[in-house]
Amino acid sequence: MLGGCYLVKLTFKYAHVDLTHEKYELKTYEGFLGPVDLGVHLHLNVYESYRHDIFSEENIVVMGKGFFANEAIFGSHRLIFVFRSPLSRSLHISALGGGAYRFVKTGIDGIVFEGRASRPAAVLVEGAKEGLRIEFDHLNIEDLLTIYRGYEGKRGTRGLTKYLISKYASFLTKYNGRMILVGPASFSTRMGGIYSPSIDYATMNVRVEDWAARGGGGSVLARAHNVFAVIFGGERESNDVRGRFEFINSLVTAQLKKPFVKNVIEGTSKYSYDLETKTGGTLGSNIVIYREKIPSHNWNSLLSSKEVRELIYKNIVDKFLKPFNEKIISTGIWRTCDEPCPVRCKKTIDNKHVDYEPLNAVGPIIGVLDFNEALEVLDLIDELGLDAIEAGNILGWLMEVLEKELLRPEDVGLDTTPVIDPAKWREDHTRRNKEIAMKLVESLVFSDNKLLRLVAEEGLREACKKLNEIFNERVREKGVRFEDLAVYIPFGSGGYMTPNFYWSPGVFAPLPILGKYWTYYTPAFSEPEEFASVSVNRALMEYLVENAGWCRFHRSWVEKVLPELYKISLGYEGDMLRHARKYYKMIREYQVKAGSDNVFWESSKVLNILRSAACEFGSAEWCLEVSTDLIEGLKKWWVRFYEHVTKLLEGE
Repeated sequence: MLGGCYLVKLTFKYAHVDLTHEKYELKTYEGFLGPVDLGVHLHLNVYESYRHDIFSEENIVVMGKGFFANEAIFGSHRLIFVFRSPLSRSLHISALGGGAYRFVKTGIDGIVFEGRASRPAAVLVEGAKEGLRIEFDHLNIEDLLTIYRGYEGKRGTRGLTKYLISKYASFLTKYNGRMILVGPASFSTRMGGIYSPSIDYATMNVRVEDWAARGGGGSVLARAHNVFAVIFGGERESNDVRGRFEFINSLVTAQLKKPFVKNVIEGTSKYSYDLETKTGGTLGSNIVIYREKIPSHNWNSLLSSKEVRELIYKNIVDKFLKPFNEKIISTGIWRTCDEPCPVRCKKTIDNKHVDYEPLNAVGPIIGVLDFNEALEVLDLIDELGLDAIEAGNILGWLMEVLEKELLRPEDVGLDTTPVIDPAKWREDHTRRNKEIAMKLVESLVFSDNKLLRLVAEEGLREACKKLNEIFNERVREKGVRFEDLAVYIPFGSGGYMTPNFYWSPGVFAPLPILGKYWTYYTPAFSEPEEFASVSVNRALMEYLVENAGWCRFHRSWVEKVLPELYKISLGYEGDMLRHARKYYKMIREYQVKAGSDNVFWESSKVLNILRSAACEFGSAEWCLEVSTDLIEGLKKWWVRFYEHVTKLLEGE
């Protein structure tokens, strides 16, 4: 006994699902603090997935919950996925909001998907009272594609959702189950996301949609393992003290000297509703916070004058923020990710989740500065099962290479050219850009256009290199390479990740995991050692929160109590930051073994975005240095940053 609570042994129970032979084996693991720990260990030390092709069946997908997912603790029910990314070609971690709230009833902590099904497979995971049952169901690829093309009036992910709800209605209603699934993009591109609708069990309609989209995890499930869906639920009960509200309430209140619920409400106001800004959710809050620093027009706004940026921001306020507040915030009808949580961060319209990153990807980034028009593009991207951030960065790049005439409209099946230059863009270009975006999205997933298939199948970075060769005369004539108009961070010889939409060196810096918030992403520019220190510290804290299966929206209070939570409820008294550093270092070790270590930026657009950040955010010395010699100045910053990260991970 400790503090009135029984100590719980640090063990995980995972089902290893062998899709090749349609069987599973339960394995118990000890000594790990969460699913990210286990996923990193299995990929690096057991399966050695870095030795194999990205879409090899050895690229396991580890899906798991944290220790604290026991129904009573707000925000502790993210379902975590660990896999080797088809984009970065290194490890990536993606999180699904609320998924573990239903998964806990299976009675296991997670699943390791290995092997490859002979036909597209759905995996049914049932936590019955008498024990775990896992069954396999199949569709022929032709039947699956037919469902994607249309089922009961819905396409793609939503058509498949309708089909699965219809087929597994008794299971879903009996257990209040949930599902994860992939769309057609996961079978035809590298950027397929993992989609998961929460269900209204009274009507059997979708309540709200959620995603674990970054990194291409859906493409790994589909192309490495031939899995199109996992349906899970059960009735296993836990008597663990962690499942009691009074336990977490007393612990957090004692630690933070303030009532638990008050800590939660105050620490998450940005994601719920902020009385000061009179808006909420990541879209409303970020528009107010970042103002003219929001990237738009394929990031070209950040290379424009402040006057131009302020005009764009005014348009975003008028055409995005005001309609968002009127249609969503003013109603007060907000939802959660499926768990009982007072934050209600899901700002939805027609059951579809509206967030900053995806809306910026299909709005300002592609020159569509209208809330309703952007929603149409996002609706299509979600329907096809694409990662919206990746798709938006690719669409912005395609629009600029068309505008700059490296590609011509007829090369990619279009009959008109977009306008993405902020100096030339006018309000009436929104509709044109939206229509072009819709055609390009459809073509990236379904078309046999050779150039768009190259982008979809090889990814942005490899496509740039090959397009330079195909159109070498245009490249020479225009004096610009395809990658010079793209925004991405390179890994190794062929890997890359497109960034989140923040004007900060942190989203471009040489760190093992990018494309998510494991960095310092505040608009700033400082000495590389200082920036590396705050970025690594932020990455380690984000690691701990995600490893615990916690929603990062709760991080302001969770980070303060997490060590005590592990100590009181699990008897773990180790140094949490040292633990995170150990596994973060293992991720970098995996990078190197996979041939996907960080390399210096190769896009002139990225270099100029960083130059503008140095000059905009008050670093006079670095502004002068990178303005005098852009490449050598930034290379010096990059090398010093990378070397300091190495020093920090060695614990010096």
